[in-house]
Amino acid sequence: MVLETLEPKLVWEIFEEVIAKTPHESKKEEKIRQKIKEWVKNRAEKENIPLEINEDAIGNILIKIPPSKGMESCQPIILQGHMDMVCETDRPEGFDFDNDPIPIRIQDNGEWVDADGTTLGADNGIGVSMALAIIFDKSEDFKHGPIEILLTVDEETGLTGAFQLDVKKLGIQSKLLINVDSEDLGIITIGSAGGGDITFEKTLTKSEDFKKAHEDFIELKVSGLKGGHSGGDIHLPRANANKVIARMLSAVLQKMQIYLVQWNGGTKHNAITRESTVIFGIPSGQIGEAELILSSEKESLFDYYQDPSSLFEPNMSIEWNTTRPKPYFSAKESELIISTANIVPSGVIRKSPTVEGLTETSNNLAIIKTEQDKIIFKLSTRSAIGEELDAARIAIGQIGKIADWDVEKHPSYPAWKPEPESAFLKFVQSQYEEFLKEKVEINAVHGGLETGVIGDKIPGIQMVSIGPTIKNPHTPDEKLEIKGVGIIYRLIKTILNRLPNL
Repeated sequence: MVLETLEPKLVWEIFEEVIAKTPHESKKEEKIRQKIKEWVKNRAEKENIPLEINEDAIGNILIKIPPSKGMESCQPIILQGHMDMVCETDRPEGFDFDNDPIPIRIQDNGEWVDADGTTLGADNGIGVSMALAIIFDKSEDFKHGPIEILLTVDEETGLTGAFQLDVKKLGIQSKLLINVDSEDLGIITIGSAGGGDITFEKTLTKSEDFKKAHEDFIELKVSGLKGGHSGGDIHLPRANANKVIARMLSAVLQKMQIYLVQWNGGTKHNAITRESTVIFGIPSGQIGEAELILSSEKESLFDYYQDPSSLFEPNMSIEWNTTRPKPYFSAKESELIISTANIVPSGVIRKSPTVEGLTETSNNLAIIKTEQDKIIFKLSTRSAIGEELDAARIAIGQIGKIADWDVEKHPSYPAWKPEPESAFLKFVQSQYEEFLKEKVEINAVHGGLETGVIGDKIPGIQMVSIGPTIKNPHTPDEKLEIKGVGIIYRLIKTILNRLPNL
């Protein structure tokens, strides 16, 4: 084991041996579901721990743990996390997330765990690991009431597990829930944004006369960007590779026609795009002028993102080279595609006027891809206010319609409305502050959490979200702070041990 020296030992053992070694990309959770069920069942049989494992049609798992002796009168509580992870790599050779274990490591500073060139999966693997460790914790002073561990599928690409949660089939009884999917130590999350995806699609005809060399062709690539979570990091001064290319091509369009061949950037709807590549043609004889425009835009982008006083994107790379002729879309359609990408908002649309520092509404131009004669944009919109989410999605859809795209608005998920006067929140806050010996922050986040959907499924449930510090989720730079894992795990045990009837 790589993490065998870390505490709590069982939490890190589960994270490394059960979670990190088992493939669990979103929509591909079959292996991790089976692994968790087998591991829990086998260990429970060896330790003579009576428990019940239920599963619904979509693949969500509920593990019911009976109360400790003398704690039978306590009301049940849910520990909730999700089994899937965002799979991203910056390894030049790629990475086989379907078969290979995550290459976890402890950083040289001894303070963080990360992965070698891939996402770590601490979002939400460490939360799941803490919840599973609770089942087998044999500390003499640890007693608890009935516990229900709810592990959902496909949180990252649409909250599918939460949407199709079968409360009755799983036998959920709890009216209290601790979501273990937060990413900041010392903060209790009590609200999150709602959101929904939009797809723009065009099916076009490519030219048949490209071999006549009417045009010169250029391949332009933007890479090395930080990326990040399209909810939690959308407010940061980070570049989106798709938008960078849209800006550069739009500048070229002011002087000459462009004939798009293909454009591919981004792989996940909930990640800020780190890399994007486009191949395009321009009228023959204008290659010099086009390169001067690209160079000017590159210089402006570098001045902004790599200013020595800020270094927002220290590893940004913008490169191009001439390439051989290929079939291309018409100049008119190419202009509509480029203009759409340049006009559609990507980033913060509005900050909250009532909650300091909170992003109210945002949009992410997450994916652009070309499939033969088809070009597709995938956008992800979020808002803390349902009506504003609807309004933003309508406006973005109108941009697509004006440019003659086929526009599909996918089902949205609800925001989690904060309940700052919740008795359960006040109890958790008191325990957290006693534990840390300092005041904790209560906040709402712009990222989407399953709690909003789950709250609709279980009326009257009281919920909070906590977790250790995770930096750069959804990117190969994801890292997990070691000290926070022990703190949050002991806090969860304390809450379960002291849980009153609320």
